[in-house]
Amino acid sequence: MDTPELRFTVLGPVRAWRGDDELGLGGPQQRALLAVLLLNRGRAMPMGALVDALWGDEPPPRAVGTVRTYASRLRRVLEDDRASPQLLVSSGQGYALRTPPGLLDAEVFEDLAAEAGRARSAGDPARARELLGAALDLWQGAPLPALPGPYLRARRARLADRRLAVLQARLEADLELGRHAEVVGELAVLSAEHPLREPLRGLLMIALYRCGRQAEALESYAAARRTLSRELGIDPGPQLRRLHERILRNDPSLAAPGRPPETEDAHAPEPGPAPELDAPAERPASLPADLADFTGRTTQIQRLTGWLSEHTEEPVVVSVSGVGGVGKTALAVHAAHAVRAGYPDGQLYIDLLGTGEHPLPPSVVLGEFLRALGVPDSSVPEGEVERSALFRSLLSGRRVLIVLDNARDARQVRPLLPGTAGCAVLVTSRARPARLPGARRIDLDVLEPQEAIALFTGIVGARAAAERRAVVDVVGLCGHLPLAVRIAAARLASRPGWSIRTLAARLADGRRRLAELRIGDLAVEATFRLGYDQLDAPTARAFRLLAVPDVPALTPPAAAALLGTSRAAAERVLESLVDLGMLDSPAPGRYRYHDLLGLFARQVSGPDGDASARRAALRRLLRHTLATQREVLHLVSPGTPLAPGGATTAAGPAFRSAAEARAWTSRELTACLAIIRQAAAPEHDVAEAADLLVTLEPVLEDGYRWDEARPAARAVLDEATRRGDRRAEARARYVLGRILTNTGRLIEAREHAERAIALCRETGDRVLLMCAFDGLSHIAFHEHDTHEAIGNIEQALALAREFGDRAGEAVRTGNLAYAYAEAGKAAEAVTAAERSRTLARAAGHAAGEAYALYILGIALRALDRWEEAEARFDGARAICWSQGLRALESYVLLRLAETRLRRGRPSEARDAAERSLAIGREIGEEYHQGRALTTLGLILSALGEHDRARVRWREALELFTTLGVAEADEVRRLLHSDGAAGVFPLWPYPFGRAL
Repeated sequence: MDTPELRFTVLGPVRAWRGDDELGLGGPQQRALLAVLLLNRGRAMPMGALVDALWGDEPPPRAVGTVRTYASRLRRVLEDDRASPQLLVSSGQGYALRTPPGLLDAEVFEDLAAEAGRARSAGDPARARELLGAALDLWQGAPLPALPGPYLRARRARLADRRLAVLQARLEADLELGRHAEVVGELAVLSAEHPLREPLRGLLMIALYRCGRQAEALESYAAARRTLSRELGIDPGPQLRRLHERILRNDPSLAAPGRPPETEDAHAPEPGPAPELDAPAERPASLPADLADFTGRTTQIQRLTGWLSEHTEEPVVVSVSGVGGVGKTALAVHAAHAVRAGYPDGQLYIDLLGTGEHPLPPSVVLGEFLRALGVPDSSVPEGEVERSALFRSLLSGRRVLIVLDNARDARQVRPLLPGTAGCAVLVTSRARPARLPGARRIDLDVLEPQEAIALFTGIVGARAAAERRAVVDVVGLCGHLPLAVRIAAARLASRPGWSIRTLAARLADGRRRLAELRIGDLAVEATFRLGYDQLDAPTARAFRLLAVPDVPALTPPAAAALLGTSRAAAERVLESLVDLGMLDSPAPGRYRYHDLLGLFARQVSGPDGDASARRAALRRLLRHTLATQREVLHLVSPGTPLAPGGATTAAGPAFRSAAEARAWTSRELTACLAIIRQAAAPEHDVAEAADLLVTLEPVLEDGYRWDEARPAARAVLDEATRRGDRRAEARARYVLGRILTNTGRLIEAREHAERAIALCRETGDRVLLMCAFDGLSHIAFHEHDTHEAIGNIEQALALAREFGDRAGEAVRTGNLAYAYAEAGKAAEAVTAAERSRTLARAAGHAAGEAYALYILGIALRALDRWEEAEARFDGARAICWSQGLRALESYVLLRLAETRLRRGRPSEARDAAERSLAIGREIGEEYHQGRALTTLGLILSALGEHDRARVRWREALELFTTLGVAEADEVRRLLHSDGAAGVFPLWPYPFGRAL
């Protein structure tokens, strides 16, 4: 049976199919490599060119190896036989992707466009239009979205320009076929999106003219002239000027094909019901000008224009809400211009001033609207109710679009709503207006990174291309907030002597960033101040205090600690700030500030200053977090002396299980580390920060998140050393030693561990002394010094017994069993592992029992008791799964794979090894990944898949070589053997003392 044909897409997300089955192409960088090769149409790309394409001027240290890894993974997916690749082939030091014609959507797109050009030249616009439509149907959104690298950024822009050119050709064909009424709305949207593209503006003018809308065609020309003058300092080109003159004199040649000009009015939109004789007949058009450089928001524009274009049995009401400066007004005005053709009876716009001290009363707004609709001053009723009734009466039977900008709340909006179908209302507000009849809502967030970059570069111009990295930095420091990006770009444009890097450096200082984001009468801080000034005193205080911790998100318990109130009261405050547009809630029970708004909240002062209140708030949060983490520690390591004073304080949540407790720390680890870094400062308590750091260590072990904790440990160490707080210094050095051990820096790790032991002896901190001996034993395991490891474990074990720490005694007895197994003392290892399991069960320490079973399996295997060993591994795996012990589960699975392979069951061994590898990748444990890849290669070799085995060994060799460990030599020997070396001898896996 023939293999189904491959096909690829780049006109949208990069995807690949084999027949009807979509293929998994890996992460963004790997997809980027595939896209680069696809777009080069079979041409060979040298390795240097590929590295430049993916990373530009800042490649990672091992860029060449990474490219080869990506290519190897792509071959697994694309090739029928990776041993003899036919598609992704090596060429010198680089690669080429050689696909038959017609398999890439971009090639099909160009072929269809070329054929359309030939049909149009042959005088067949209908055939050309059909082909152009088919070409455009191939697009599935923006090309190559979210793929990194300078090459694809450039190609993304070129592809987008090419699509626009083909779309323009299709619209020209539509006009040749007399379809002006069908395309006028599409042309209006495109002209607004590309205001400097004169050919599109010309097509829109022709379409409007042919629809009997000569005045609007002339206004479209005037808008283009204003835009070109403001943005480029030039007038429209000669073709657009000639078209303008022809429209002015009603040139007969502008008539639609096949129709005399005098019949054109028959194709104009049907007017609404004629007004009564005494009814006013004004057609207001008070929309502000659209932004010439409006950028992005494609999805939101589609939703808004779709809703506003619906024909329903009741008025359409849409609201756009979001933080100040996020671009609500710009979006609303842009969408309103896009659909204005669908509201021939007029468009009303007003700024309700809802963000200021004096919002417009509905009666005043209604008076303005009635006058705009032609009601004389003498006929405007006095009362709000009467004005609202007349307003609804005038709108009945009409199609009018009403834009209510900057609404304060629903009470301000309700009297301004029409009462019958045909009209639409678009409301913008910072707060989320509640209880608007039938309203649909868009909660507007900041721009996507690429949209923010496009906005910035559109204003700055060609300077941006020379400093791309700095552009990314600037828009990131602006938090991708449109107002901030626009101000930053405008400041740069007005200062030709500044580089973009200069601006980035000025914005990098958080204390002056808001001051930098100001030009003329535009200022980010002033925009935030408008919303802040609307808060009552208690809510304003909460707004300031909730921003004290520099954390990604807040939970209600954390907010309660910051505010010194109950959880229920804190939740009410959080929700009220969300409703007011001063806080965001990305998920249930999670709250966050926009970056710049959080900066504003930390800098704005209360009536009497907030320095002491802010210090007290952080202290409460630190103590709450420490109490919660001590509860976690008691559940995952019952009776541990590291968490004195009982399970928790009243501030801490009650966890139902150890697994739930571990999950809490894993979820909140980033916030915990941020609090530690912030508390490690002269005005705070470094001792409590050090205590929190130590209690996090078991979760760092289990999730292998060592690198995340390094900055926090360094901050505590620096501040403790500066203060001369030796107890806190010892704790920081202990955790830092564990981090360095597990990231391969053993010499530095030993220095910290030995200094921690000396400090513990000096201060009498025997609890940490026990942990520090654990740290030294881990270093000894890594250095293959079993004798030293046993000595350190025995000292830690003696201290655990002294404290009555049954769970700690269980784990350390397991460590001792492991050391015996590695030293070749299998019988002693079995005895120690059995005792470890008994102790763990007695202490109710499930994780300790899983560890004991794991060690017991290793020891039994060393005695050739393979069936018993497999049973112990199965038992350990079950506990790991129930307790969420990801790291230990991956180790158990690997030992299980080795055992099944030895027992002659390679297929089952393969399943276990692949699951082990997947977990290792998930938690980022590179040493374990190398071990799993090596074992997986042995299994594949046993299954006769020798080429696949060698691929796995080469991946393992790459990891071990990067880590600089001796196991690389073992893998090299395998690669030069027939793969029959058997299972490797025991390799060390040091574990945390708090399992």
